[in-house]
Amino acid sequence: MNNNIRIKNAFICQFIDGSFHPVFGDIIIEDDLIHEIKQTSYTDFLKKPVKRNVPESDDNNGGEYDAQGRIVLPPLTNFHEHIYSRLSKGLPVTGRMDNFVEILENLWWKLDRTLSEQAVEVSAELAAIEAIKNGVLTLFDHHSSPDFIHDSENIIKKVLKTRELNAVLSYEVSDRNGEENMKHAVEENLSFIKYRTTADFKGQFGLHALFTLSDSTLKYIQEETQDLGCGYHIHAAEDIFDAQFSEEKYGLTICERLEKFNMLNELSFLAHGNHLVERDFELISKYNSSLIHNPDSNFNNAVGTLNIANVPKEIPLLLGTDGMHCNMLKTIKMAFLTCRHINKSSVIGFDIIARILKDSFDIHDRFFGNTPRLCKGDPADFIVLDYCPYTPIDKDNFLGHFLYGACETAVRTVFKKGHYLMKDFVVDPEEEVYKKAYNISKEIREKFQFLQDEK
Repeated sequence: MNNNIRIKNAFICQFIDGSFHPVFGDIIIEDDLIHEIKQTSYTDFLKKPVKRNVPESDDNNGGEYDAQGRIVLPPLTNFHEHIYSRLSKGLPVTGRMDNFVEILENLWWKLDRTLSEQAVEVSAELAAIEAIKNGVLTLFDHHSSPDFIHDSENIIKKVLKTRELNAVLSYEVSDRNGEENMKHAVEENLSFIKYRTTADFKGQFGLHALFTLSDSTLKYIQEETQDLGCGYHIHAAEDIFDAQFSEEKYGLTICERLEKFNMLNELSFLAHGNHLVERDFELISKYNSSLIHNPDSNFNNAVGTLNIANVPKEIPLLLGTDGMHCNMLKTIKMAFLTCRHINKSSVIGFDIIARILKDSFDIHDRFFGNTPRLCKGDPADFIVLDYCPYTPIDKDNFLGHFLYGACETAVRTVFKKGHYLMKDFVVDPEEEVYKKAYNISKEIREKFQFLQDEK
């Protein structure tokens, strides 16, 4: 099969030595790899008349794509996702939602109990389409479906694989549904990590917030995972209740408790971290674990938010959406503006976003290696943003264009291994998935209403 293609007239933003270096020109793709970055004259391009973007070939694996002066970036990564949240929109919540625990009890812990195999599958289909439409080709998912645990991660994997996405999957373990359910959840993590991982799909061991996990459960997990060498994906100090619970019941901070059971390592993620203390940061740094900031979700749940300016520089700092959406450009902008607001500074932030972007490549490498950076020899994975720089752009002012221009626009086209996953905003068969989801969501709504009345 001839899958050679040329992306022409693009601002190609290569990630080199920890920062972005935009050059204008063409990307030459041969056999799924970037064969050449050919610089051309932007001045000459400006002299040409504007024309509609009609590829010279209808062949999905060949021809040319004219970016017409738009920015091209490596694909994005969502480091904390909840795929199962996709059918939550519009649910008739009648219970109190006055604090974080009530939000969990009356929305999320009821929703996850409604999920069948079909619901998990269609949620993954929706999340995959949403990811592609936002230029996200790698998802770190934290799943929960207490009435459908066995093989749930593999169902998600199959859907994401069909859409050609990468993922690191985990199943959320908690004591809230009883010991037997907890052990099934542990087994689902173990089974996926041992038998379902591939070059494109990895596993972490999923843990809910530590206030839902007893010491005996954590000890059980420690014994079951001690020879796996896996990382742990944990909700940590999202709300202050989690941090206070740990201190009051166990006399330990969140990370001291995790250290006690050997759950901090270079493949471990702590999601949120809004109420971690200095001792926690010391331990995260000691074990080279990563901290995942989720600004949109923090504001939505009114739980406070992490001041990313205070996170020690040696801790990898990443971004996630916590299942609210998969728009990482929006999340990056939110993180930037939140940082400025909290610190009451209009000069802070650029260096922190630069750090987050660098950490994103480094941690993606940690799990997958060979992260696409838009350089010669890389996999031909990249996204075309619907943003044409209309002032000069270079490596020194890239972040200004990125934060105030690119992050305010949409992803137009997505390439994976040199072919289209989305072309000029079109993802197939998008509408059929929405119809399927609507039918399944009616069943979810009925189950949810029944659980609302449960005493």
